[in-house]
Amino acid sequence: DSVRTKKETAKLIKYKKLFDMAIDTLAEVDPVFAERFTALAVTKNFEGSPHIDTLNVGPFYGLSLGEFSGGGQIAVECSPLLVAEIDTKGSFGKVDGRFPHWVTPYEGERFSLIYVSELSCRNCSAWNV
Repeated sequence: DSVRTKKETAKLIKYKKLFDMAIDTLAEVDPVFAERFTALAVTKNFEGSPHIDTLNVGPFYGLSLGEFSGGGQIAVECSPLLVAEIDTKGSFGKVDGRFPHWVTPYEGERFSLIYVSELSCRNCSAWNV
């Protein structure tokens, strides 16, 4: 096994309860996607510039939690003249990360769960994150 695989396995074991709860929560909204996603990103106070998720094979689900205000939505460039803001605070939003997207500025503490299906893991199970 590679060093990265060992590190990822140790992380999965350490946070197994959180991972299981995250899967159960998504399964209430989209049980098919909950069985098929290939990676779960858990972030704290993420701030990023507009970007495209080049490995995604379809939309992702995002959920944000915490005590934050004044933003924190996922902004998605739908066309050159249209940007949609998806509010994921306390609820799931489904976003196609193959279009430019980013998190709008906010104040406070923000956590997010991002469930994705990536090209590099198309045949992986959810446990291979």
